[in-house]
Amino acid sequence: MKESIFEARSFFILSFILLISLALRLYAINTIPASLNPDEAALGYNSYSILKTGSDEHGAFLPLSLKSFGDWKLPGYSYITTIPIFLFGLSESSIRLPSVIAGVVGVLLIYYIAYFIFKKRSISQLSALFFALSPWNIYFSRAAYEVNLGLTFFLLGLFFFLLYLNKKSSFSIISSGICFGLTFFTYHAFAIFVPLFLAGLVIRYWKNIDKKTSSVVACSIVLFLLVTFIVSTIHGGVNKIATLNIFNDQNIIYERAEKLRGDRSKKNDFIEKILFNKFTGVSYQLAQNYLLSFSPSFLFDKGGEKLVHNLGSIGNLYLTDVVFLFIGFITIFWNREKQLPLLLIWLIAGPIASIITRDTPNSTRLYMLMPLFVLLSAYGAHEIITSKLKKVGVFLMIIVCGLYIINVLYFLDIYFVHMNVQRIRFWHYGYKQSVELAKKYPSFNVVMKGPENFPYIYFLFYEKYDPLKFRKEVEYYPPTSEGFYFVKKFGRFSFVEKINYESLKPETIYIDSTRLDDKKHSILLPNGDLVFGFLITQKK
Repeated sequence: MKESIFEARSFFILSFILLISLALRLYAINTIPASLNPDEAALGYNSYSILKTGSDEHGAFLPLSLKSFGDWKLPGYSYITTIPIFLFGLSESSIRLPSVIAGVVGVLLIYYIAYFIFKKRSISQLSALFFALSPWNIYFSRAAYEVNLGLTFFLLGLFFFLLYLNKKSSFSIISSGICFGLTFFTYHAFAIFVPLFLAGLVIRYWKNIDKKTSSVVACSIVLFLLVTFIVSTIHGGVNKIATLNIFNDQNIIYERAEKLRGDRSKKNDFIEKILFNKFTGVSYQLAQNYLLSFSPSFLFDKGGEKLVHNLGSIGNLYLTDVVFLFIGFITIFWNREKQLPLLLIWLIAGPIASIITRDTPNSTRLYMLMPLFVLLSAYGAHEIITSKLKKVGVFLMIIVCGLYIINVLYFLDIYFVHMNVQRIRFWHYGYKQSVELAKKYPSFNVVMKGPENFPYIYFLFYEKYDPLKFRKEVEYYPPTSEGFYFVKKFGRFSFVEKINYESLKPETIYIDSTRLDDKKHSILLPNGDLVFGFLITQKK
């Protein structure tokens, strides 16, 4: 007899888990992390600009791709963020709130997805709990990460698809198509992952899908949104892909092919050309990148290559998840779960978008694997709890649960207590403080070193600078070879590669990356290290 998902006790357990997830994601959201990273500030200011003028910072009207720094961000997060900015104003909390909500909604969705897949309320509850306490999800839900919003749309699409398999309603399949399609406008990796995932779903459930109007409409919606995404991002997307993909990476081609073919060893030139060329070199790197996506270091130790996306001293999963994942993976095969093919499609397709890029493994591009690991861990934990070996099962459960609680407390302490001291330098801490310094001298000019770090976006954000005024005033440096645009000046703010101290101008604030005077004229990190020094010149 199938369990009912609608039951009072289950409702209260789920509500309690949702409250925990909300608290962990909302607590001190404006101060932990203690600084916006440049992408957060850019998403926030572009939201502000769209809300005020209908256009982004560059003047593009209701764009489907944000030029931003020249990295062509997708607009989904910025459009949604106009709502909290309209309600609460432009602030750290406002631009992080959509990600907070996305994380909490993800807990609810994984609960129902787990039930649709496994038909057991206990696995659903464990899935929701593991999702709520996931270090990967907590980290990404407490900052304005577009991929976190995209993941929620993906889970919503999967929820409606599984609902359709149970109810066969036109509303469900069309809603599924819309939600899957919206992922294309949140984060670039979904444009690769979602089509592959959907292709696998269609092949697996072909017999279960009614070939009638609603299914055709759903497919048409996904295709329309995918084509719209491709057309709207084709200009910027080409530049972005060119800077990230490994297919033309000269370092890889040299290490995997040219260096070996060009040394002075005795070799057969014909065989060498077959073994060591661009195709074999890139293929080898792709395979290596795929395996790195599941490496213990990435999952359980240090996380990915990008410092801003990880805590460094803990991985994306807890160490105890090793046990849950192993048991879950083995027993799902052993029990011949009906939805095993769906999980395998997810597992196989998940790393594809990441392996073609240079900085693999990457915590953002592999983020779509996080809910899958939650489901597998929940299944493994359930198998331990319900083990037929009663004494062994209870003993093992107590040990693993105790270790899991220690892991959770360890992560929470590192994140909420130590992060702002240990890792905040990677979030561009000091730029907000620079803006606050400039606000104390509203009639002074500001000269700051380092246009390549995009300091201008912090002055726009915290000054709530008029977007129309900015567009009229802004001057850019020539675009870089990678397509990035560095701001040279706007209004009273200038951003230079080097400050000339031999020709200082009066009534000017000079902000440099070195100490210019003493601690009273320095901006320090929370650990006491210098981040900026400043010099204020008065009237002659």
